[in-house]
Amino acid sequence: MGFFEKRNLIPLVPNRVRRNYRGGAGIDRLRGRDGAADSDRPEDWVASLVAAKNPGLPLVDHEGFSRCALNAHGSAVRPFLIDVIRSEPEFYLGGEYYRKHGVDLGFLLKILDSGMRLHTQVHPTAAFAQKYLASPYGKLECYYILEARLGTGPYIRLGFQHLPSREEWKRIILEQDINAMDRCFEKVPIRPGEVWYIPGGVPHAIGENIMMLEIMEPSDLVVRCEFEREGIIVPPEARFMGKDIDFCLDIFHYKEKSVEEITAAYRINPTLMGESFAFKHEQLVGPELSPGFRVERITVEPSSKFHLERSENTNADGGLPAVALVTRGSVQFTAGKEKEILKGGDSIFIAAGADWTGIENEGTAAAELCLVLPAE
Repeated sequence: MGFFEKRNLIPLVPNRVRRNYRGGAGIDRLRGRDGAADSDRPEDWVASLVAAKNPGLPLVDHEGFSRCALNAHGSAVRPFLIDVIRSEPEFYLGGEYYRKHGVDLGFLLKILDSGMRLHTQVHPTAAFAQKYLASPYGKLECYYILEARLGTGPYIRLGFQHLPSREEWKRIILEQDINAMDRCFEKVPIRPGEVWYIPGGVPHAIGENIMMLEIMEPSDLVVRCEFEREGIIVPPEARFMGKDIDFCLDIFHYKEKSVEEITAAYRINPTLMGESFAFKHEQLVGPELSPGFRVERITVEPSSKFHLERSENTNADGGLPAVALVTRGSVQFTAGKEKEILKGGDSIFIAAGADWTGIENEGTAAAELCLVLPAE
């Protein structure tokens, strides 16, 4: 249990994961890498304590699990974050939280960059997953849109704009009548800086050429309605979660909503938590939308510092852990004697036992980061 050095701040290693679509060039550009290119690894899973499921693809050991940018004592191997947390779970997660939830953050944070439109899909709600799939989590998702590639009009599919009957939707999926499927949806325009909420049961697809942060319940439960996109085939075992079509049809919410109704229902307006000449602190996703996590955005001006006060989350057994990801600029994190400088695309795990963390802008322009925490 004492194999790892106890740390307030744990910088994380980039963690690209295979998916059934192409993308990822935007993640390379965010991190300032030369030769940015799309590939079959269009997502980066940040502070992930869960495995990626890729049925039909060759097995990659420990795919999905995040590694730490630090060495275990006497070893050059970058340890998995889950192993570091298990070495001191009450310090890293908080005693009360750990006793209630175990080694589980309650969320999965991704950087997602779509070089193509994703396959139309749906995820179960937590209630459905608990009742029928032996999973504590469904897959509620939230999107924070970072950017769109130049010359594109970013959009998502979200909900039915032209509602099919259940039997017609079954026929469309089984026959792969893509023209009929396309007629069920209209493009829902999105813009960088916006935040969107995608509850379980609502069919959706992320449009092409979008980079976002995707924050979700920590599961990989998905029903894919399209089996092929741009030559990329979803293997049969990855389509229906190992179930049949009739089981999966029960997951969908058969409701028709216009683009305007969808926008009003599922686009989130951030809530201001604090502001000064030095910083702006906003809540992007609160407990009223997600019972498992909350998301905050912090903007720090040049030559300024923001103190991440942990007192609001503390109790006799410590506070809550947090994951921070820099989306713009360069910042220095300080906790006790520890200091870590992060640039765009870099991320860090902040232990629940860290009483407070200073975040100082290291650049000449405003810096921005997102903070994701478990729900209290």
